[in-house]
Amino acid sequence: MNLRAPWLSVFLLLAVFFGGCKSEETASPSGGAVLTLGAYSIPREAYGKAVYPAFLKSREGKRALTIRDSFMASGAQARAIVGGFEADVAALSLAPDIELIQKAGLIEHDWKSGPYEGMVTRSIVVIGVRPGNPKNIRDFEDLARDGVEVLTPNVRMSGGAMWNVLAVVGAALREHQDEEKAVELLSKILRNVKIMDRAGRDSVLTFERGVGDAIITYENEILVGQAAGKKYEYVIPRSTVLIENPVAVVDAYAKRHGVLE
Repeated sequence: MNLRAPWLSVFLLLAVFFGGCKSEETASPSGGAVLTLGAYSIPREAYGKAVYPAFLKSREGKRALTIRDSFMASGAQARAIVGGFEADVAALSLAPDIELIQKAGLIEHDWKSGPYEGMVTRSIVVIGVRPGNPKNIRDFEDLARDGVEVLTPNVRMSGGAMWNVLAVVGAALREHQDEEKAVELLSKILRNVKIMDRAGRDSVLTFERGVGDAIITYENEILVGQAAGKKYEYVIPRSTVLIENPVAVVDAYAKRHGVLE
């Protein structure tokens, strides 16, 4: 990444290694700069529990800094930033969401430069299931069966939902080499969707409340839940997609806030 602010570079570098946090503040001593992160909903815990503490520790003895954040569906977050939410850093689910901010003139550098081409995290699309997998779900096609209640977020708002659709359609195309069959499978699965939340994280929380037999989501979301003691399991479909999530400094806002040096 072509980043000109040394400590913003450190922040994004740490995000690479700890790939979210409630919408709250994490602060160094008062009176310093404020760094605002606008992110998609999935990585809350990672930012709050790992990235922020490591980043602030790396700044010990330097100018005081307060971190503020906002987590919501990726597309909604991008539109909020374009509409005036002054995030200094955008960490989103999809490259087109970053490009939307760039087209608005808010990102002025080549955010795709650098060895990782602007991507900060990786995961895959998986299917979360109840303990013991009582519905015997092994692949995306099983989500189209009668009597299977599925969770996936709203594709009009959530970048995660876009990844889910891509995984389902891509797997069906790889299996059948037939576009109509791929669309038919997606339609059947969507008819089984019990609740279509606004964001991927909200969809996981709904699943954790006991709603649904299966959830289409990021593998890292399931692993975070399991690490926290949640009792669900997951299966990896025969074909799925590799998820890569972008991050970029929002130059116009970072300059305005004095955090881009």
